[in-house]
Amino acid sequence: MGHRRLSSVEGSGRVRRSLNVLAGVAVLALLLTPATGTASSSRRAAAAAAQQQPSDSPALTARGRELYQNSCASCHGPDPAGPSYYPTVPSLNDVGGAAAVNWVLRTGRMPWKDNKGPAIERGEQHFSDEDVRALVVYIGTAVGDAQLPDVDPARGDLQRGRELYGQACAACHGMNGAGAALGGENIAVSLQDVHPQDVAEAIKIGPGQMPVGGGMTDYEFGTAKSQQDVDDIAAYVESLRTDPYNEGGAPIGGKGPVPEGFVAWVIGLGLLVVASRWIAGRG
Repeated sequence: MGHRRLSSVEGSGRVRRSLNVLAGVAVLALLLTPATGTASSSRRAAAAAAQQQPSDSPALTARGRELYQNSCASCHGPDPAGPSYYPTVPSLNDVGGAAAVNWVLRTGRMPWKDNKGPAIERGEQHFSDEDVRALVVYIGTAVGDAQLPDVDPARGDLQRGRELYGQACAACHGMNGAGAALGGENIAVSLQDVHPQDVAEAIKIGPGQMPVGGGMTDYEFGTAKSQQDVDDIAAYVESLRTDPYNEGGAPIGGKGPVPEGFVAWVIGLGLLVVASRWIAGRG
């Protein structure tokens, strides 16, 4: 009888110890599950971000170096940060870094067909998007300026953008963005069908006769105020696609006051000549 009670007590103790072990395992599992889930979520978020932002891998840099030597070095020299081969060709160390490279390649302004003449005219993109990215990364890193401007017209204020554009851009490009000749071989290109990234990069680098900052005297790349200014101007330029700014009658191609004045003189003088001949004929 005593032996059976002892066995029963020992059995109950073993059961309690087993239950305690199982309970501990269960608590440990509950504690670890959220941490594991969070880590997995973080890895998934990092993977998604990596897909949205291609990494500057050694393979991409090597591809950029190869493309540069084959397509750019014959004019700009073997080292992007070094001197060019021609006095009319700028060193890439002085043109605005990655933003300048991205701007000229995406808009088809480079490679240029000759080492003479203006290279400001827009054309067809010669490289694939991936090759453009490779050249941008390689050259931007080589010259010590690999930053591309961030721009989003949706963040901009259209009314403020119109005001800033009128102050900084309209003198050359016109309020309706049609562009105009500036004298000699210099032109202010049309902005009526450009990508917002073109606007932001041109403001950062100041291509051709355009000053760095696009005429905004307080522009400083990377600051919150300048970022907002660029977004505002980009919003206005984007609006020109669907709602062109044509104040004051017939736009006459939107080429600005000089062509419009010329047309006015031709029409006005023509009418005066016709009227004077008609009056003389009656006499």
